[in-house]
Amino acid sequence: MNTKPGFYTGFILLNFVIFLLPQLSSKSTRPNFIIIIGDDVGWDAFGCTGMKEARTTSIDKLANESCMMTRFYCSVSQCAPLRAELYTGLLPKNNGVLANAVKEKRTGVKNIADHLIPLGYKVGLSGKKHFGLGSAKIDVIPGFASNANGSNQVHSFDGVEKYVSQAKMKGNLFCVIIGTTHAHHPWDHGKESNYPVEKVKLRPHYIDTPAARQAVAKHAAEVEVLDQQVRETREFMKKMDLEKDTILIFLSEQGIAMPRGKWSPYEHGSRALCLAQWKGRILPRQTSALAMYCDIVPTLIDFAGGKDPHLDGRSLKELWTDNQAKSHRDEILISNVHPFWQKAIVTDTYKLIWTGHPEREHIWGNFTSKGKFFAKPWTEWKEKAQTDETAAHKIERVLQPKAFELYDVVNDPYEINDLSNLSEHQKRITTLRAKLNKLMTDCGESTTPPQATAPKKKKDKINRRKPRKASN
Repeated sequence: MNTKPGFYTGFILLNFVIFLLPQLSSKSTRPNFIIIIGDDVGWDAFGCTGMKEARTTSIDKLANESCMMTRFYCSVSQCAPLRAELYTGLLPKNNGVLANAVKEKRTGVKNIADHLIPLGYKVGLSGKKHFGLGSAKIDVIPGFASNANGSNQVHSFDGVEKYVSQAKMKGNLFCVIIGTTHAHHPWDHGKESNYPVEKVKLRPHYIDTPAARQAVAKHAAEVEVLDQQVRETREFMKKMDLEKDTILIFLSEQGIAMPRGKWSPYEHGSRALCLAQWKGRILPRQTSALAMYCDIVPTLIDFAGGKDPHLDGRSLKELWTDNQAKSHRDEILISNVHPFWQKAIVTDTYKLIWTGHPEREHIWGNFTSKGKFFAKPWTEWKEKAQTDETAAHKIERVLQPKAFELYDVVNDPYEINDLSNLSEHQKRITTLRAKLNKLMTDCGESTTPPQATAPKKKKDKINRRKPRKASN
């Protein structure tokens, strides 16, 4: 045996290096995160998801290079509860933000910064926040407007670049969130003229009127501005040489502010697009695996090397990096309490929607507001429904949903064909009702609809006169 002093020194050094290698390797493979989140724009607003008139070349290009998730859901299709779900990894009943107008105090709720700062990350947000839970501070980064309701908004990446530069200089990893304001109302950004109203394609549950076509054009122009901001994000990432060590996540948020969109449990409101890109690490592919906004925080913690935080969300790391992973969740719980109590369970093929008070007219007051453009189509739709049987039927489906509706959301993503009356689906409905009750019970929700409020005046009752068939 060699007993020379140099041998012992080398032996000790070798063991030290072997001990240190996993830690060095772990640190070198921990990524930064940049998250872009849209505003009032669902999964169906992009070229990559089938909107032919969309001008979203940057998002479409990113989709081709990403794990593209087309069945990504929010539990509540409103700004505040969606962002609370995103930034806490908890469902609304557990984080306390049940709706924009309904909040319950919760103690011990942690936010994205509470989880990532102990792992060595700087966490900052530029733009719309709409969130105030947790104890750790999320740094405010200047550059994007904090209020989504304003006109003539401008943006700059200077603040984001400075924040990233300072984090890198100090040896910190970073998580930067860019909270865009598009395509939130007032829909006056972008070039509406890029979308000739005679060429826009209406969703099948819309009624063909001038204001409906203009609403689609206005919204598409806003989405084009969002696309430009995605392009600029990628340009600044390239300029700062961030691509090799940064995960870029794009989230589209809840759907457009139109009937059966935002504020509703239907696919047009609750379903989003999620894109995750990290060159050489995240597999570029398209998946229909079910996932939710609450899954993002556990995913970031997993990539950052942290322990499972045991939240409502579940890490997407395996789905994003393992080609053998095909699924993520068996069911999704959608949980609206305001403006209407509606719950839903989504599976790989079907959605069951439970409406607590079907006797009420289910149209949100914003659709009768004179100050919001998206109220104009509703006014036209009601007028057309007076003489058009097809329009009257579509209006009635918005106003008076049945207690239980069943849809095949794979083949019928706009939920036109309610299957709940068909005998071959009765066993499925019974099974889904039981699963929905269990999901609600597991997260602390009551399975009894709240007591009905006093009946309101039937402002939107349709009095049809001389109905006639019309193509739409």
